[in-house]
Amino acid sequence: MQSNPVRIAESILMLLVLAALPAAAQELRGRVVGTVTDNSGAVLPGATVTASGPALIQPQTTTSATDGIYRFPALPSGVYTLTFEASGFRTLKREGIRVGLNTTLTVDAQLPLATVSESVTITGESPAVDVKTTSIGTSFTKELLQDIPNARDVWAAMSQAPGFQMTGYDVGGSHTGTQTGYLTYGVGDQNKTLLEGINVTEATNANAGYFDFGSFEEFQLGGAGNMGEQAGPGALLNITVKSGGDRFHGTAYFDYEDSGTISDNVPAALKTPAAVTDGGFRAPSIRDPVSGQQVGLSRGNPITKQYDLNVGVGGPIVKGKVWFYAGYRDNNQYKIILGLPDNAQSRLTNYTAKLTYQINPRNQLIGFFNQRTKLQPLRDLSLAVPPETAYYQPSRNRPVKLEWTSVLSDRLFLDLQVAHWYNRFPLFPPQTKSSDTTGVPVGRIDLVTGQRSGANGADGPNNTYQDQIRWKPQVSGSLSYFKDNWAGNHSLKVGFEAYRDRRAYLSFEPGDIYYRDRNAQPSELDIWNTPNNSINNCKLVAGYVQDGWAVTKRVTLNLGARFDHYVVGWPEQSYTPNQSAFFQPVTTPATTVASFNELSPRVGFAWDIDGKGTTVWKAFFGRYYYNPSPDTLTGENPVGAATKRYEFKDLNGNKVLDGPPELGRLLSTQGGAGFVKIDRNLRDPYGQEFSTHLEHELVTDVSVRASYVFKGLRDGWDEVDLNRVNAYTIPFSFVDVGADNVAGTGDDQTLQLFDRQPGVAENRVFTNPGRVGLPADDGNYHTVELAVNRRFKNRWLLLTSFEHTWADDFRTTTSSTSSLGVARSQQSYLWQPNRRRLGSQKTTYWNYKLLGRYEFPWQIGFAASYKLQSGYNWARTISVPFRNAGSETIFAEPVSANRAPNVHIVDFRVEKAFKLSERLGKLSAMVDVFNALNADNVTNFRVTGGTGTGANRFMEVISLLDPRIVRFGVRYEF
Repeated sequence: MQSNPVRIAESILMLLVLAALPAAAQELRGRVVGTVTDNSGAVLPGATVTASGPALIQPQTTTSATDGIYRFPALPSGVYTLTFEASGFRTLKREGIRVGLNTTLTVDAQLPLATVSESVTITGESPAVDVKTTSIGTSFTKELLQDIPNARDVWAAMSQAPGFQMTGYDVGGSHTGTQTGYLTYGVGDQNKTLLEGINVTEATNANAGYFDFGSFEEFQLGGAGNMGEQAGPGALLNITVKSGGDRFHGTAYFDYEDSGTISDNVPAALKTPAAVTDGGFRAPSIRDPVSGQQVGLSRGNPITKQYDLNVGVGGPIVKGKVWFYAGYRDNNQYKIILGLPDNAQSRLTNYTAKLTYQINPRNQLIGFFNQRTKLQPLRDLSLAVPPETAYYQPSRNRPVKLEWTSVLSDRLFLDLQVAHWYNRFPLFPPQTKSSDTTGVPVGRIDLVTGQRSGANGADGPNNTYQDQIRWKPQVSGSLSYFKDNWAGNHSLKVGFEAYRDRRAYLSFEPGDIYYRDRNAQPSELDIWNTPNNSINNCKLVAGYVQDGWAVTKRVTLNLGARFDHYVVGWPEQSYTPNQSAFFQPVTTPATTVASFNELSPRVGFAWDIDGKGTTVWKAFFGRYYYNPSPDTLTGENPVGAATKRYEFKDLNGNKVLDGPPELGRLLSTQGGAGFVKIDRNLRDPYGQEFSTHLEHELVTDVSVRASYVFKGLRDGWDEVDLNRVNAYTIPFSFVDVGADNVAGTGDDQTLQLFDRQPGVAENRVFTNPGRVGLPADDGNYHTVELAVNRRFKNRWLLLTSFEHTWADDFRTTTSSTSSLGVARSQQSYLWQPNRRRLGSQKTTYWNYKLLGRYEFPWQIGFAASYKLQSGYNWARTISVPFRNAGSETIFAEPVSANRAPNVHIVDFRVEKAFKLSERLGKLSAMVDVFNALNADNVTNFRVTGGTGTGANRFMEVISLLDPRIVRFGVRYEF
């Protein structure tokens, strides 16, 4: 699929690398621009401007041009003093200028004529509004990272930021060791995470590994208006790490909570066996292990013990020349799972090192190393996933980089970064804690309830064991150039990124069989082609160009385009499955299955309405193509995980396969291993964004923003069985007995469905459904938002926002059964007509957030956070047994028919600091209270029911919001 123009484009990009050495994208820094004038307002060329601050090893100096304009194109995030000097004029200092990641601040200076007093100092007048760029996001600086009560992870920070809607509720670290999903202005996929400029994005949206929170210098969330550095339509998460300084300093942090500091919030109704609450939620089915009698819920899912030790030190190796920073974190949690006697542990460790070498005033080298480990002995444990069915997860994650930055001139800045990211993500059986399945029983799932168990009804294994390893060597870059008096002033930037994302995926299954029951009776089974270890690659070469064109002093156009060239495939490999009667040994040559060449325009403007830098109107349009990753197009790789799904006759009633006579019809194949073909005319999906924002500085340091953001996803790709999708022509009536699971009552309904014709062969193709005559997999998301930000100054800060999103997209018929999940029908496209029968569905969700801090006299601080988030829409689902198609889970009603409970969480902190001495530093003691009102919302529950058989477990509680937690902490800074 690779054409000559593509080869030419690749060659041009590589020439840029070799000849111009453009380097790591400039998201790690911010910019300051401005105009120097004399006392009459005339431009003042030749003025010397110096930027100094703790983030710089050596001060940076520039000179104002003939039009009085000066620039600092790449300043690390931090607080700066700008000094303006010119012969015949008094020296002017602007102190307290806070520079954030990927922002442009305008700081003008008017120099008075020289008098006896030779200098003027202006303190604390840092612009609150960016009037140059169109990106919208939130920057978490020290005050928000350290001084606000949160769980000390990136997802807890997101839950407090405008533009983000979470798909889980963390209370004081209750989600430690598990990523919390999120939506960014409606979009939950195609996110990008940068740690010190290293792309650590796992697959298409996750960020594997858990961070050394205490090492953060700044954490920026970009939700809208992202320019050339971002490929996909999701969020851009950008983290920078502390660098040290010319003074030896450090921080030691420790917090602790246990069962003595945690309350009980189990609703009274759920303490009665088989009870149903006013909201329709059922008490979970729990039986006393001694008597066998059903008992009520005695406790929810609280933390029983957790500590977090986080230490960081930094300083000079050679003052003014070489700095270092080193960090360590140990975060260990034990947590009760609702309805189970066992604790679930999550332990996260981090080692961080960073070295900065200032070669000379214009050139700098930066080295970075981070190693993160995770131990979760019972991952995904819940009432639906008992202990022997959970996963044993010992993960390891290692990003490293070497970076070179150079200020080539006052108009030219470059930065080169080479990096590597390694991630190992195993999910082992807890019985062996390895890929060895000796002695591990065969597992099964009940399709009616979603309950997992062993082959004979006891606890048994899961059905997706893995040992997954990723390697991502990468290089990325940008070259910035500034050109004045060319129909205005231009901030030009050309950049690139290139990587090879390789995933090795070892799949294995105990017994190579998994049973699928209906109401505890055998129905179907899957025969696996395990063990196999597939390797898939995704290679990217991308380039972008953009211009911040200041047409006038008040109007800036942001113009850009990005070109992405993806190549997806696999190297030569082979495997031999255990089930040789069903799967043959395979050797496959190196293969390319898809190649995409995409050009994405981005255009916007920022209009400084009053010309004072206090009111700006921004508008933006951009297109973003999907990152396929090595995970998306794996189905055709003959070495991959797959199953053959059969009817299970169980002739002797022992619920175990005893031989081929007990196998019925082959219903379908699942997974890949060549059973899926990649459409050779596959199109890369894309997202389109239109956003507009009005932002105003109400008073000094207080800004208010009103926004409208539209994100549209187009031409999504999915698996479709091209033979069977149009073979569902046999009318099939199914009696849904309703939520009460009792036939003959008022909530019964007859669903008119369709079974497929018998004997239709499979033809599973990964394609764009809209390209093959089906409804296109599109999604539309409209969001309105209002945000107010008062950055920390004069003892207090405030950040508050409200957003409401209207979504229209396709939804899946499954919902999470995790104790950390929420009841939600998430976005997904299903090719089966019965599962897709309601078409694209409309849902809504919203949230309100408020956080702030005030510092009283005597070094006493008080901080609080309030989060109110709507529950998600959800629908009751039913597992329907079709004669020819087998079991399919379908919607019994539209997703908009129900909404999970709204959740509100109040957190606060009281802190007292003790200044020991200038040399010994400061000691702070703090008490954090999470879920201070002890809210008792049901957060997850079973959504499947209505078959009329077996026990009714519809709306049975899986998890509650974690109860009130009191956490004690201490921080020592020197």
